[in-house]
Amino acid sequence: MRKAAINAIALLAVGSLALTGCGQKNQNTGGKQAGATSSANLKLSDMNPQSRDKVKDGGALRYSISLLPPNWNYYSVDGNGVDNQTIANFTLPGNFDFDENAKPKINKDYLESYDLKEAKDNGGKLQVTLHLNPDAKWNSGRTIDYTDYVATWKANNGTNTAFKPATTDGFNQIEKIEKGSKATDVVVTFKSSYPDWTNVLGASPSVMPKEAMSDPKIYNEGMANNNFHPEWHTGPFTLDKIDQAQKTITFKRNDKWWGNKAKLDTVSFRQLDESAQTKAFANKEIDVVDTIITKDGYTTAKQRSDAALREAGHQQWRHFTFNSKAGVLTDKKVRQAIVKGINREAIARSDLAGLPVNPKDVMYGNHFFLPGQPGYKDNATKYDPAAAKKDLDAAGWKMSGDYRVKDGKQLAFNYSMLTGVSTSENEGALLQQNMKAIGIKVNLVNTASDTYQKVLQNHSFDTISFTWQGTDWPMNNVRQIYGAASQGSKTPSESNYAQIVDPQLEKLIPQIDTEEDVAKRQALTDQADKIIWNNVHTLPLYRRVMFTAVPKNLANYGASTFQSYRPEDIGYTK
Repeated sequence: MRKAAINAIALLAVGSLALTGCGQKNQNTGGKQAGATSSANLKLSDMNPQSRDKVKDGGALRYSISLLPPNWNYYSVDGNGVDNQTIANFTLPGNFDFDENAKPKINKDYLESYDLKEAKDNGGKLQVTLHLNPDAKWNSGRTIDYTDYVATWKANNGTNTAFKPATTDGFNQIEKIEKGSKATDVVVTFKSSYPDWTNVLGASPSVMPKEAMSDPKIYNEGMANNNFHPEWHTGPFTLDKIDQAQKTITFKRNDKWWGNKAKLDTVSFRQLDESAQTKAFANKEIDVVDTIITKDGYTTAKQRSDAALREAGHQQWRHFTFNSKAGVLTDKKVRQAIVKGINREAIARSDLAGLPVNPKDVMYGNHFFLPGQPGYKDNATKYDPAAAKKDLDAAGWKMSGDYRVKDGKQLAFNYSMLTGVSTSENEGALLQQNMKAIGIKVNLVNTASDTYQKVLQNHSFDTISFTWQGTDWPMNNVRQIYGAASQGSKTPSESNYAQIVDPQLEKLIPQIDTEEDVAKRQALTDQADKIIWNNVHTLPLYRRVMFTAVPKNLANYGASTFQSYRPEDIGYTK
């Protein structure tokens, strides 16, 4: 299933590395401007769809990825990466497929049908009964059943703080999960209404086995490093080998798979630096570069004789995250002045230079909705360096030489620059220039790109830029990135790297989670977005366009905003 369409949670990325976050169905029909791509007119899908009878049996597909996941538990805070999602699509269950408009359709390999009792007809509580496919089994041979859903829910709902999930969103809205008339009938009762139930019960992965979910130590550490545990996975492919020397994981056809036989013999994923990915593609050492983000990468990929550059709107968006517990950034007034001094459009123009994208068309002024989506409003703080200077003067930070000083202390903060990640390096240099213009010193701190998730989790940064990747449920992940670990808590969520817990926002989150009137829900989310902008939690920069390099004859894979795919249908045309 396609990573862009089915993430249950928000995913993180740096440069081409990504973590999962918020996004939604685009109501536009596609199309493209002459010479450039507009955020409101991006294609929704470019995947060379072909029926299975037109796809060859056999062959290998070699992906490039930015990071071999440090933890194969996709739900865990350190497993919450887009690379892990890409791999999980081949080896974990998903109850729904999604079309290019994000409309769900039952995936009968895992889910035969479902029954729905709306909250208004069921005592104020939504109830969903999943009728699982009894043929669906984990690679251990055990049938996927209600006990797996119970264990996955309990591990991720926030009640046991020994578990370290990337988010509790959705799971924390469930009151109970019970066995129906048989073990493969899963009766899920929510605490109230919950319009995004397909997120928590339908997105891939929809569930993981109880063996991986029941114990906090196993959940947090049991799948770290090389411990893939193929018996805890399922699907058309299964583990063949992990080569740590080559930073490559390879999967082969799964002879325990009950669905259509995979067209490909093997699928592999190799960790490569951003600059090496398109070179390896041009040299036919790999076959897929999923997100090309630079002119050099785009030009290099096109040099391959059989290259196809497929493109669609992306759910990824670049941003700065500010650590509200770090040095001068503890002062909200300083953070507010900082964002007034950052020229977001100039950063986008520089990051995207040489790509067929007009920076003005991909500017992004919201933390939830993408441009062109219902509910989108540009709430961005405007670039105004003169106002930034006045605000700093008023706060007592006076110019002394090149930089400002207050009580004998220089106004300065650090930027964690991810080495070898061109966007991070570029954004750091421009941030430094922008801040010097208003009297703030920025120290560029070289940070190894493969450590960035630990840097975030340990809060060992002042500010950092990376990429969030959205889901089809923009109003579902408010707590994950911007809220407390659970309702009533003052502790930030594991993925709330800015460490800001705002009481006003905490009052809005449960309303957003349960409001069934779409217009009212969008209005509540708009209120939340304005609070986040005011707090200077995260500064969105721009939305990406997805450029995917593949061989021309690759079928059923490419670039898409929301559309999912079946891994077993990917292959080369006859």
